Amino acid sequence: MGKIFFLIIVINLNSFISCAIIPNQTSLTPPLLLLISLDGFRWDYPDIYQLPTFNSLVQRGVRVKHIEPSFVTATFPLHWTMITGFHEESHGVVGNVMYDPESHATAGYGDLNDTKWWAQNPHIEPIWIGNQLANDSLHRRSGVIAWPGSNVPINGHLPSRRLPFDFNRTCRTVMQQAFEWFHEPLETRINFGAIYCFESDRTGHAHGPLSSEMNQTLHQLDKDLSELLHLIDADPYLKTNLNVIVTADHGMHEVKANQRIKLDNYIDSTLYKAYGSRIFLNLFIPLAKNIDRLYRNLSGIPNLEVYKKAQIPQRYHYQSNVRIGDIFLVTKLGWEIISPGDDESHVSFGAHGHDNQETSMHPIFYAFGPAFRTNLQVESFRSVDFYPLMSHVLQLKEVETNGSFNNVQGILKEFFKTDILNTIHTLITKTTVKLRNWGYVEIVCLISVILMGLVFTIVACRYSKQLVYVQSQYEPIRYRLLSITEGSTNNFVASDSDADEVIN
Repeated sequence: MGKIFFLIIVINLNSFISCAIIPNQTSLTPPLLLLISLDGFRWDYPDIYQLPTFNSLVQRGVRVKHIEPSFVTATFPLHWTMITGFHEESHGVVGNVMYDPESHATAGYGDLNDTKWWAQNPHIEPIWIGNQLANDSLHRRSGVIAWPGSNVPINGHLPSRRLPFDFNRTCRTVMQQAFEWFHEPLETRINFGAIYCFESDRTGHAHGPLSSEMNQTLHQLDKDLSELLHLIDADPYLKTNLNVIVTADHGMHEVKANQRIKLDNYIDSTLYKAYGSRIFLNLFIPLAKNIDRLYRNLSGIPNLEVYKKAQIPQRYHYQSNVRIGDIFLVTKLGWEIISPGDDESHVSFGAHGHDNQETSMHPIFYAFGPAFRTNLQVESFRSVDFYPLMSHVLQLKEVETNGSFNNVQGILKEFFKTDILNTIHTLITKTTVKLRNWGYVEIVCLISVILMGLVFTIVACRYSKQLVYVQSQYEPIRYRLLSITEGSTNNFVASDSDADEVIN
């Protein structure tokens, strides 16, 4: 009888744990998520420059020490990877400056306001569209400020709210605008926001990642973020419901003016066209017979990696696209390429675009809010994993991308709790199986041990309370305010009267 009774208890507890693992979503409003990208904000800036607000974020949530960005580590490609979940060879944004041999079109920083550059693959959409088109009647709207690609329609859709890039719009203004969009009434407010700030990237290029100018820029961004946090904390609804991710596209590395590779010294500029940056270049060679010749001439250059298209390392995921050149060049850290037509008088002290495994190319990542664990530091995951993470937080239908939700689920509260419950569930299941083979005496002994432990715990707790919560025997000294006529320069004097006020 005792064995049966104990098994019933264990089985019921097992059933309770199993039910607890299943999440119960009953909210009639969509989840809230704000994605903040601070261009060129390197992973170690908060430590180097002692940024108090950034360093406090881990107490509110999660810090991922190293984000491995996709390759190439350039602004437009990486922002499109972050927001779509695909590598650059898949989504087709392969540089800030590109050439498309199929349309014979060229695009640079100011020429990318055409859907064709962002929608080469019609099956890939940014998450702001997925959020808006979710068929769950939860008043979903997306608001985007200055995010690369947000100013062109993708499959006929634009963000519900959007503001274009503007050098005159500071990060503080961008953050405040995003807050206001979240702060609006349910009928008009957004539930997903993606905002872009340029200051840290511009300062990194102009003055280098380790400079007094960078110190000033980063502390201003730290102040801007602090103001945003105060706005969120002052709003009970947003403080309880808003999830925030603070990240960047890439890092930054020092560049020295005398570390330049001038292509004209090695190959004939009439045989190719170059598109990319001073760190990486796609060379398109009209005559196939010249590919081997140019490759041989370039291969011996120190501090330069040279690949034919088919030789580009698989780990780059930067090969299977017509917008990637016949020959691909990427410099070693600290070196630049000067291609034909480049203004050699222009000097940069910081750059990005290098191998994505170089830690100086890694950006920051912090996340906090109701979906995320707190006081947690994680070693690494990839920028291509952002999409499945955000999609889960927004409770969107799962879509296939190059990212993996398994890589990021550990930073979410629900999966941390589920892991604990699963462990208990497994332990109880194994215990139940073992108990079936136990005899009556063994089960009685086990119950006795458990009861003895409970009794000991109760007695110990009561005794500890007697030790800790001792009634104070101290009587506070009572004071009264002296009048001017009593002739004392001291305002207070001890008093024996119970009517006088107690001053603690």
